[in-house]
Amino acid sequence: MSSIRCDIYDPKEYDIWFAATPYGSPAYPAKTLKTWASEEQADVVYNLCLFNMTGSGSDRYGVIRGRTLQYLKAKGVDCGYGGTSEKLTVSPGNVVAGVKVAVKDNVVRALDKTTRRSRNMIGELADGRIIVVQSSDGCTEDEVARYAAGRYTIDLLLVQDAGGSTGMYRAGDGYLFAPEREGANGRPVCSVVCMRKKNKEGKPMGKKKVFIGVGHGGSDSGAVGYLVEKDINLTMATACRDFLTAYGVDVCMSRTKDENDTVSQEVAECNAYAPDLAVDIHNNSGGGDGFEVFHTIHGGTGKTLAQNIEKQVKAIGQNSRGVKTRQGTSGDYYAFIRETVAPAVICEGVFVDTKADAAQADTLAEQQAFGVAYAKGILDTLGLAYDEPEEKPDDEPVEPEKEHWAQKHFDSLKAKGVEIEDTRFDDPITRSEVFALLDRIVK
Repeated sequence: MSSIRCDIYDPKEYDIWFAATPYGSPAYPAKTLKTWASEEQADVVYNLCLFNMTGSGSDRYGVIRGRTLQYLKAKGVDCGYGGTSEKLTVSPGNVVAGVKVAVKDNVVRALDKTTRRSRNMIGELADGRIIVVQSSDGCTEDEVARYAAGRYTIDLLLVQDAGGSTGMYRAGDGYLFAPEREGANGRPVCSVVCMRKKNKEGKPMGKKKVFIGVGHGGSDSGAVGYLVEKDINLTMATACRDFLTAYGVDVCMSRTKDENDTVSQEVAECNAYAPDLAVDIHNNSGGGDGFEVFHTIHGGTGKTLAQNIEKQVKAIGQNSRGVKTRQGTSGDYYAFIRETVAPAVICEGVFVDTKADAAQADTLAEQQAFGVAYAKGILDTLGLAYDEPEEKPDDEPVEPEKEHWAQKHFDSLKAKGVEIEDTRFDDPITRSEVFALLDRIVK
């Protein structure tokens, strides 16, 4: 099956709103997803196909007939799909005529099982969070709905559309998810749902959040050579987590023990956690040498994160093969980078099947050093300070203490039987002490 992404947004953490081009615009009203994100100052935008709440058929541009969302937004109404709710809600009454209910009360409804395209659905979880489900091309409605319902408890999930109507744009790093896209900035559309992290304009944001994917696990050992990848991945990830939490960062790890942990599970958990940054920790094989880190082909924060981590890894003595990208047929090749909402990178620490390179991480302390290096690169990207140990100067040779000039006279007097309590060579002497000393000497 082609890849499926589930993006989760908590209304407590995100402002969520709709925007649409006013009905009856004199010119072609569609805008690319990138343009919508810029104009709305949104972190993420999705093509919203649930337009025309009257259920009477849309106009040729697909904008909302009658009570447009744009009009309601201008009036300060935080509207639902139908424009009647005071918050974002998803209900059958808000569905445009002909749009299907994919899931209701976590039960998958009757859906198409034959037509394969990219898919676009939106809904609400039982705990009130909003879920957006999208797939690359090659999925049926039934497959996408069952994938989501198998991972979350869903109150209602609505089928929006398919094909070119599937699209997401992330402003942070310019990432575009549009399997059947038109243009580099996404298909021009007339309505979008917008997501923005709350308190973005200079207000306290609370703790930063980081997701750490721990590669492989359980029956999947990963690469095997002089080291077993799944084991050292976990050690590095744990050290990374511990360093981050020591500096006030909230961390979620995909696994904390040896258990099966697939990439799709990592991505789903990461998106549900909604972190600021995401790092997937792996180690390499294939007879090479050195560290390498992958980020999205779109650059942005993901590239900055990769560069910061590489700098810290080189500082612990490991050579680098570079900061890299890899192109796939539908954007980024790696699912962890392509499908996570947060800027994400994949770290490959050492080649476990190259003896000399594996020796860079064949002790607990060395594996932990990699994890700390990753954490420092993350903190650098988040703009959070951390303590660096002060460099201790090399121990200077201690010069032997020089003998006081009066020591020989002291020793001579002692040899002659004169009783002297202590040396006190440089103390001032009183007249009484002089008389006592002379009395001992003069026979």
